[in-house]
Amino acid sequence: MWEAIGLGIIQGITEFLPVSSSGHLILVPRIFGWQEPGLAFDAMIHLSTALAVVIALRREIWTLIIGLGKPQNKEQGRQSWRLAGAIILASLPVAIAGIWGEKFIEENLRSTIIVAGALIIGAIVLYLADRRACKAETVTKQLTEISYKQALVVGLAQVCALVPGISRSAATIAGGLGVKLNREVAVKFSFLAGLPAVVGAGLWGLLGSLKSVGGGEEIIALAAGFLAALAVGILSIRLLLFLVRKTNFNVFVVYRIVLGIVLLLFF
Repeated sequence: MWEAIGLGIIQGITEFLPVSSSGHLILVPRIFGWQEPGLAFDAMIHLSTALAVVIALRREIWTLIIGLGKPQNKEQGRQSWRLAGAIILASLPVAIAGIWGEKFIEENLRSTIIVAGALIIGAIVLYLADRRACKAETVTKQLTEISYKQALVVGLAQVCALVPGISRSAATIAGGLGVKLNREVAVKFSFLAGLPAVVGAGLWGLLGSLKSVGGGEEIIALAAGFLAALAVGILSIRLLLFLVRKTNFNVFVVYRIVLGIVLLLFF
């Protein structure tokens, strides 16, 4: 159970901060000698982080739902349908790539060297994208202003996050910054764009792992990991949104590079 809580906390922190959750979940068990969490745990963690997004961004999601169902005016309805379309468009590439490439990724891209290299490369890309957004004369400042072209770029960037160490958060935020979303909008759209894929992966994994779940002890461990990831995930989202309103992504850039170098040298 304590391993499940530990992994849940790691997932809650690293899923939303641009430092790679998959990379940490691969490496931490190796460092501490923990057993691999398994498919059921992965599925519960996916659903937990999805719920964290819904709770943390409940105002934006509720506004979207109202706009789709009973908008106050035509403009609100138009903006809501446009945002919904952008979210769907941004989620399609990773869904397709994940279905076709899941087996290859599991068998070939989970080594320490690949994780370390992805951490460093992702850091450089995030830094350059942030600099580009800072120098842009005009940036997109509202979720409802995101174009389909911008959404597609974010979606293609999300495909890169299938490589352990890249980080879905870092890839989609960098993609958003690269097409001139401001930092806060890039972060919020990153989480919304990943929501369909995360929910889909969680439900698919849960259906595939129901028969393998053991007795009450394992169920308690899964629940503990779920709640740990949920609580820490909500805090991580709020922390990241606070930081991007005040500063840039340099602290995450430095962390990724240092972690990547440490992994290359010692693992």
